Amino acid sequence: MWEQSEDSAATESDGESDLSFEDEGDIQCEILELQRDEANQRLAELEEVSNQLLKEINVLEIQFQIERSCRENAEALAVKVTKENKVLKRTSQMLMPLIPELPENLSAVTFDPEGDQVVNGDVVDLGEDSNEGTLLLESQAKIAELQTSVDGLLAEKLQLEKQVEDLTKEQVQLREQLALEVEEKEAILRKISKQSRTINKIKRVSQLVTEEFTEMSQKLELEQGLRQHAEVFAHQMIVQQKEAQSPSVLLMPSSETGLQLQQALEQISTISTALCDIQRTYQDQVKQSQSVVEESSVLSELQNLKEQLEKSEEERKALEDKLSEANGTVTQLQEEVKKLQDTLTKESKTDEPEEKSTPAPPPPLLPPPPPPPPPPPPPPTTYSFPDFLRSRRKDRASDAGQNQPAPLLNMKAKAVDEMMERIKKGIILRPMKRIQEDDSSWKDQRSENRKSAILELKGMLDNIKHQPHRRIPSRSGFGRHVGDAELLQVLQRRRRAMGENSSTQTQDPQPGPQCVPAAGDVPWASESGSAPVLRRLKQNREKRDSRIRASALIINQDN
Repeated sequence: MWEQSEDSAATESDGESDLSFEDEGDIQCEILELQRDEANQRLAELEEVSNQLLKEINVLEIQFQIERSCRENAEALAVKVTKENKVLKRTSQMLMPLIPELPENLSAVTFDPEGDQVVNGDVVDLGEDSNEGTLLLESQAKIAELQTSVDGLLAEKLQLEKQVEDLTKEQVQLREQLALEVEEKEAILRKISKQSRTINKIKRVSQLVTEEFTEMSQKLELEQGLRQHAEVFAHQMIVQQKEAQSPSVLLMPSSETGLQLQQALEQISTISTALCDIQRTYQDQVKQSQSVVEESSVLSELQNLKEQLEKSEEERKALEDKLSEANGTVTQLQEEVKKLQDTLTKESKTDEPEEKSTPAPPPPLLPPPPPPPPPPPPPPTTYSFPDFLRSRRKDRASDAGQNQPAPLLNMKAKAVDEMMERIKKGIILRPMKRIQEDDSSWKDQRSENRKSAILELKGMLDNIKHQPHRRIPSRSGFGRHVGDAELLQVLQRRRRAMGENSSTQTQDPQPGPQCVPAAGDVPWASESGSAPVLRRLKQNREKRDSRIRASALIINQDN
């Protein structure tokens, strides 16, 4: 458990360091994004201001060009007008002396436009003056037309500038919308990546849970099968022991059967050790696969792991076949023992009437004196069936060696038969019922644990789906509190398990020489009844709960 706590602390520290690095990276990204947004806003404002300045400069340049052209035209016209005025003044001054000489009927006077008139030695060209007047009028009309066209062009230019402004605004809006859409797309991609990570982690956790569940179920099935087999075997052996009545005839076959049983037990122990080695190798492979999956989630490695699992399952099936063969040999041995016991019972029945007809044997014909008392019984791990038979034979020999009358022996035999019948009828079945009740209770607890694990996984998935993505603060103190709480719970569970073991061990056994160990206390059964199995089941359940909590914490960290 300390190693598990250290591993959990190491994983929590690694998770906290990863979270701290991720938080720092996210903060830096957010700061850079804010700076980028501010720079983009400033650039957009500068672009707008520069565009407005350029537009104003263009308008001012156009107005300046128009004013300059108008001024040049006006200056040219003014020069022409001054020249024309000078010419008109000169002609009027030249024509002033000719006014009294003009005829009364001016209509009859014909002027030759091409002819040259000379007044006081000056030549007056009236045709050129008229041409200049017409040119002035035409130029004025052209100027007016040009002004109107310029005004129209300016109005069109203003409209086009407005349209250009509208288009630039639309372009800016579209760019902003594009930027927003790009940001939304990036956020969606980030969310999708986070969700994919969480889904991968959930898959990994579910695979771990399923693997643990399969391991637990296999272990439970193996333990239940072995225990039931041991209980049945113990019950049969106890019945055979009680049925055996002639110790002198049982010496040779019992030794042979004891050797065969020892060989069968050795085979079972070797098979159990092989199963333990396979389970250890399987656990090592599972740990290696977990590390490989954490480093790189590659499908080829998963396929390799599946192949290895199939191979391990094939090996397990082969070992189960070996176990079944060993069980078959054990059953054959049991049948042989039954046959021997039947023959012994028949011989004992034939010997009983002879003993009744003959008187009590004299003292010198009695069997040898009993050997010294045997040493204290060894622990249950070194207890064997032949030793038990020998101790029973010694007890019977010591009872037979005592000088007692025949009626007392008959009374004792009747009492022994009654005790045997009671043991056959009800005394052995009580611990079997308790064990069955314990098994049923553990099956119920196992089903409840299955349901609870499935419900916890479903709840975690629902929370991941419905909870909004938000940042979780640093959980350095939270991990410590959770570790302390788990340690306290583990200590309390251990105390409860120790209390249950002490209560089961302090039960009063049945008195008398016929007191036989129960099915769970037989040496080839699990250590001392159902207590070690319960401990293992509790430890496995605690491991599963701790791993489920760790997976829930990992998922909360990702959220």
